[in-house]
Amino acid sequence: MFGSALATAADAAVPLRVKERCGYLDWGKYRHCDGGTGSHVMLDVQDIWGTIYHYCVGPGVTDLQPVIRWRLTGAWWNGGVGCDPGYYGPA
Repeated sequence: MFGSALATAADAAVPLRVKERCGYLDWGKYRHCDGGTGSHVMLDVQDIWGTIYHYCVGPGVTDLQPVIRWRLTGAWWNGGVGCDPGYYGPA
């Protein structure tokens, strides 16, 4: 009985892992969840003035902000796949 109480206390000390979401993460970051395929996708990225830019990202988190002058308000997949990662300019 004492051993099971220790095991329960140890389990309670381990933090629960929250699933990280995919897509626009705010503050100019985007997480592309590719399911292990290694795919690259083209995004439409919007700044505070409503200007749309194209940006290709690979799996994981990409910081989109450094190359776009104004603060970003959103980013979404525009259907393009198989591009070379990086900034492509205004749409």
